[in-house]
Amino acid sequence: MSPTPVYINKPSLMSFDKSAVFVLVAISLILVETFSGALRFYLDKAGVSVLLYAPKIACLLFFALELRSFKAGPSVWLSFLVLLLSSAWAVLNGAGAGNFAFALYGISPLLFGLTCGDQIARHKRLFMWVIAFALMASLAGIVLDKYSNLPWKGYSYSIGGTELSANTTWTAEDADRPAGFARISSALAIIISIFSLYLMTMVRSKMLAVAICSVGLAGVILTTSKAPVLAFAGAIGLLLITRFRWTTRGAIVVAVVLGMALPFIGLLYDLDPNKISTGSSLSSIYDRLINTWPNVIEELVSQGRAWTGAGFGLVGSSVAAFPVSGAEVFMVSDSTVVYLWAAFGLAGLFLYALHIPLFFILADSVSRHGRAMLATGFCICIVSWTTDTLEVTLANLFLGMAIGHALAARSRVRVVAPKPAEASSWAGLPGLS
Repeated sequence: MSPTPVYINKPSLMSFDKSAVFVLVAISLILVETFSGALRFYLDKAGVSVLLYAPKIACLLFFALELRSFKAGPSVWLSFLVLLLSSAWAVLNGAGAGNFAFALYGISPLLFGLTCGDQIARHKRLFMWVIAFALMASLAGIVLDKYSNLPWKGYSYSIGGTELSANTTWTAEDADRPAGFARISSALAIIISIFSLYLMTMVRSKMLAVAICSVGLAGVILTTSKAPVLAFAGAIGLLLITRFRWTTRGAIVVAVVLGMALPFIGLLYDLDPNKISTGSSLSSIYDRLINTWPNVIEELVSQGRAWTGAGFGLVGSSVAAFPVSGAEVFMVSDSTVVYLWAAFGLAGLFLYALHIPLFFILADSVSRHGRAMLATGFCICIVSWTTDTLEVTLANLFLGMAIGHALAARSRVRVVAPKPAEASSWAGLPGLS
């Protein structure tokens, strides 16, 4: 009898590993954001600064391609519907195509992380090495910024009539706030926090994890940014109590509720405006409580948009890039809750509240990647108390990855139980009864 021939299907030249492409897009995004200040300076000098936009455009492209086969629950598809309806509402309020395109471009890392991020875990070793390199570069950038004159510090340039900053010179309490290779010190602090938390939860050595935690915390403190320090410490604290299920859930609820309540304190209490100019460490939070948050909220109410918001595209940097009359106050919210409310109305507050079920799912994860998503996501949540995190590229990427991982984890536990007839038929077999 002749042997049965075995046919081997050789991969075609057009076939490729999608997860490898996804991780390369994520890596390019990480490197561009880590060195954004320096890259903007040198690429503008070379006349090719447009290359900086390639990673986010790639994020949008792969999001659109993966959306056809993306499996998610009704809440995710409802969120996409809210996005489209809000965009249409923004058009009725004066927004143009440029506002929508720029706003969509801004959140492209979140959309990419949501649909493609969980596949990045297949190449976690490469991803970890890149993050380790970016973390070390970020820390080295702080040293260079403190002890040398960086050519990109304070440099600005223009594209299409819009002036952009390569690196923003920023001082607080008469002390320079170092940004290293990044654009601004607050962005650098968030970058260091996210990278440190991801690495320390992914490595197996406890000593190495402690070392990464110590170095990362020191780097965040050196940037003089206060919210990322609190967020970093909060994420570490959450990791230490994850074995206590209900305590962890209580801490998650408290963090999200505090983030939602903070912008309304300035409306409820008569705060002293003189505290803004005192130069103290709390002057920035007083400025938000007395000026920024009440101004945005009162503008929403006065325009009759408290329920619906101004619309997607009329909030954040899209208004700065494509000005719309009457929307100037929505350019800076300094709070993700206020940002979402200004964009989507009450639906935005609901979207922010979805942090709670997201973190509940991640807290129950037993994998290292799940714990990394919990730590970075919780850090981003606390930073969002005083920051428009939807304007921060890497915060968007890691939050999208956290959502994507939670969706994948929830779908994996939905195992269909065998029918009683099938169970009884197996039970009668030898060795299985």
